[in-house]
Amino acid sequence: MKFLVLWFVFAVLLFQSRNATPAEIKFGSVRATNVHMGLGVPEARSQRMQDPVDVQKPKTEISPTELSDLRQRAEDGDGKAQFLLGRIYMAGLVVSQDYQQAAKWYERAAKKGLAEAQFRMGFLYEQGKGVPRDYTRAVEYYRAAADQGHGTAANNLASLYLHGLGAPKNIGTALKWLQFSAEHGDAVGQCNLGTFYFDGKAVPKDYKEAARWFRAAAEQGFPAAENNLAFLYFTGEGVVQDYGEAFEWMSRAAEQGYARAQINLGDLYIEGKGAPLDYVTAYMWYSLGSAGDRRATTKIKNLSHLITPKQRVEGENRASAWLSSHRNLVVNE
Repeated sequence: MKFLVLWFVFAVLLFQSRNATPAEIKFGSVRATNVHMGLGVPEARSQRMQDPVDVQKPKTEISPTELSDLRQRAEDGDGKAQFLLGRIYMAGLVVSQDYQQAAKWYERAAKKGLAEAQFRMGFLYEQGKGVPRDYTRAVEYYRAAADQGHGTAANNLASLYLHGLGAPKNIGTALKWLQFSAEHGDAVGQCNLGTFYFDGKAVPKDYKEAARWFRAAAEQGFPAAENNLAFLYFTGEGVVQDYGEAFEWMSRAAEQGYARAQINLGDLYIEGKGAPLDYVTAYMWYSLGSAGDRRATTKIKNLSHLITPKQRVEGENRASAWLSSHRNLVVNE
């Protein structure tokens, strides 16, 4: 299709903050078959810095009596009760969400050596939620949790060393903690380590190692890694080129609401690579990805010249139906 130039974004979320609005940084390009592939990494401060998972999941009910008993145990110095009370305030269960109260109880639990509480205090200090933003304290708490084997804390500690926040910038130390995070099973750490190998950052460039770590994270359902593994299957870097596998992994990421994968999946339908040639379905995925990927505007405009108004409406209707059936979706970026 000589009239259509497709840009397929390799999106890793290299240390991305939930509240950041990162710009894409173009770091290279390759040619795969007849399609120009543009590689871009959103660059931001931190990687898995959304609120911890219990904030995102449906709230578990707790009765006023249970809350009163929990508070009493926390006041009496029970570290586990202190941690649970911090979670209640962070999630807004029964009580109004209150990060200051969450920090108060997490800090008490952290002093008793609870790794998860130490991790969450690192999160609060990095984000400035409930406490003044203090990267040095964030490093201290993340390191304390990581020293106990907390993979996500190690991952976030790596991001602070990578960007020189709270500690002198040190890419070697960042790599050490990132390796630790990946080996301890943290999906985001695995995905970011894959990025290091893909980009040759602090390690020799190694597409097979990149594919290994992307796959490890993708098999845990992390959408950025699914997108990246799909990219490698599309280009044949580090794996045997397989458009069918590219389509399978890209579909998984897109179905989780990951905007970059939704745009990339539209590209596969446009090209008919790993998927049947289908402009209406491509339009649907471009429409869905438009909220989170600026590439969509140009792609929708170009595709509109190739389909009828009726097909365009059908694509929009499919997108609306998909959103209705996924309204409770939490996008893990």
